[in-house]
Amino acid sequence: MVEWDETERAWMLALQTYETARKCPVCGMDITFCHDQEKVHRAFKGADVETCFVGEMREQAMRRFADSGEVKAPNSQTTKLNMRNG
Repeated sequence: MVEWDETERAWMLALQTYETARKCPVCGMDITFCHDQEKVHRAFKGADVETCFVGEMREQAMRRFADSGEVKAPNSQTTKLNMRNG
């Protein structure tokens, strides 16, 4: 078990406060930027669609699990990536 001293706990609480109050839960950027339409349009000309293959693998696992009929709490399920050996 890791024990943090008072200073470390204070730093972690400060980080949590910053992330909760300043970071957008959708994009992870500072809300003073991403919630300002003019700033966003000045900075970016648009967006491209890309595939996160880790996310795709997780979605496939969840789909197989859902199709198995074993799902009791669909909003509480998560996935774990399994490393290949070798």
